[in-house]
Amino acid sequence: MSLSITVHEFPATPGLQLSPFGLKLETWLKMMGLDYDVHWTAQEMGPKGKVPYATVNGHVLGDSECIIDYITDQFSVPVPPAFLMSDVEKARGVMIRRLIEEHLYFIMVYSRWSDEKNWPGFKEIFFAPAPAFLRGFISKKVRKKVQANLVAQGIARHTMEEIYKKADMDLRALSALLNDNLYFHGNAPTLTDASAYGLLANLYYSPVNNAVTDALKKHDNLVAYVKRMKGEFWPQSLRGGGDEALYRHAIDQQLAS
Repeated sequence: MSLSITVHEFPATPGLQLSPFGLKLETWLKMMGLDYDVHWTAQEMGPKGKVPYATVNGHVLGDSECIIDYITDQFSVPVPPAFLMSDVEKARGVMIRRLIEEHLYFIMVYSRWSDEKNWPGFKEIFFAPAPAFLRGFISKKVRKKVQANLVAQGIARHTMEEIYKKADMDLRALSALLNDNLYFHGNAPTLTDASAYGLLANLYYSPVNNAVTDALKKHDNLVAYVKRMKGEFWPQSLRGGGDEALYRHAIDQQLAS
């Protein structure tokens, strides 16, 4: 059966998909050798009320993990031999992904939306596609909602010092788990690496430097890992990835002229 995949996500700007989950999904698709299209959207939300989401053979799905599971289960995607892991390694991968996606991710969101030192720069980049006369109103409204979500989730109930200390602990743990391996499960990248890269690239290649980025850069093995993943899956990217649609469009324009 043929497989048609469209990833719906925020516009990549500048040269980076600012959603770690969008970058994770695209990196995994590349890892598996699956062709896909990208549809950038700043307003359309998926079936779970979030972005990214995907249309797979006409079926609309939300949540990067659910999308990956659906593609893997429904279309018998061949699993490379290097992806075959023991139950212990699979469990280790789940724990790493949960640390990244359910904890460190929210600290990154806090650093972007709540830290007053970083907010002006992030606002300028993230809301650049919005009409200038609406930018202030929209950014204020969205920021209020994101900050409320951070309080409900729990991370914003801590002081800034406590939050960034937690980030430092998370990154220390990731550095120790990676150790001197090329990837988190050895010599070949897996779903765990797609997840790790989605977030770590958003920190390392962030156009707005912050305390979490500084904490990441203290770990030479994590920095080397991010650069290695970029070189393997996003060699043409201006930053960390997710901007392929930009130069695909440029090539299409050149061919049409």
